[in-house]
Amino acid sequence: MLDTPPARTRTLAARYYTDARILDREKELLLNSWQLAGHAGQLANPGDFITLSLFDQNIFLVKDRAGEIRAFYNVCPHRGHQLVTGSGNKAVLTCPYHAWTFGLDGALRGMQKRGNTDAPDRSTIGLSEIRVDRIVDFLFVNLDPDAQPMAEFAPGLEAQILACVPDLPNLVVEGDAAYGHTYSCKSNWKVMLDNYLECHHCGPAHHSFDDMMDIAQSKFDLHQNYTYQNAPTAMKADNAAFPLDLEHDVTTGQFWFLFPNTIFGQFPGAQGFYASRFDPVTPDLTERESLSLTTAVPTDPDMAERAGLRTKWSTDVVTIEDRDLCENVQKGLHQRGYTQGWYVTDPDAHDISEHAMRHFHDIYLSAMGETE
Repeated sequence: MLDTPPARTRTLAARYYTDARILDREKELLLNSWQLAGHAGQLANPGDFITLSLFDQNIFLVKDRAGEIRAFYNVCPHRGHQLVTGSGNKAVLTCPYHAWTFGLDGALRGMQKRGNTDAPDRSTIGLSEIRVDRIVDFLFVNLDPDAQPMAEFAPGLEAQILACVPDLPNLVVEGDAAYGHTYSCKSNWKVMLDNYLECHHCGPAHHSFDDMMDIAQSKFDLHQNYTYQNAPTAMKADNAAFPLDLEHDVTTGQFWFLFPNTIFGQFPGAQGFYASRFDPVTPDLTERESLSLTTAVPTDPDMAERAGLRTKWSTDVVTIEDRDLCENVQKGLHQRGYTQGWYVTDPDAHDISEHAMRHFHDIYLSAMGETE
């Protein structure tokens, strides 16, 4: 557990959620922090690549011929054209514009020229590389070349995840269509994370979730730059959310938040795991980008059916409930009658306590150089 300074009683002021000038500053914070980029399972073979965008910065990750996963800015140093799109496999990286060719290590291998062509020395040119790190097999990038390694930024996080989910290294990538699915929300990215970091709203707002879970036994632990939540179910095979197989399924939810905008989780139900990144688009719009894992082999003959029912519930029920809550809050943050809220905290009742949300705000204010 983390030793925390004297607690603040007031939440972040509304301006942190609505002011475009704040988002301009947050852009640098996010670009210079560890951002979820993908999973090592997506880059199984040399030449496998994936792409992502963080604000206006385009990036790709690729496995080189030595088996190392590397990340580069997705831009040709010749004239600035994008090198690759989507995902796939390439033996070499060839720019579509002028056919400059790069190895999987980022070094320039070839360009069009003739005997009298005046062109730069190939040995002096290469792709601009970006820092890569990982937690278990989840890959992260950081545009700050001097950033702390993840093991120093969030000490103990990887070990804790593996202790709680020892089979995680054996899970395989499922995509974004499962219970950690990708979607947009008309709210600030921090509103969505505030919602994730407290269960004060779970009873009033998530009736089926409340029926499945034993929310009163939920516990949050605070650590350096991350939080952990242990959330047991009520051990009810039949509940208002989706059916649980008490022999084969996960019966205790385990969730992590990694500052600034990544979450990990093992949700109750069919065996699996997910990770999500919350990308601000505007102060009032966020895109959640997700990646789900599942078992390589089903745990039992009915696993796929139960997983499908959980996905349908996640998509059609709890996500809609949370999205409606967050979008309603975002509207409220623009009201002249609201300037700043209060925390409700209780050391013995984590089901209603908002201390994990306050911990997020404390880290955020420090990173932003703010005191309010």
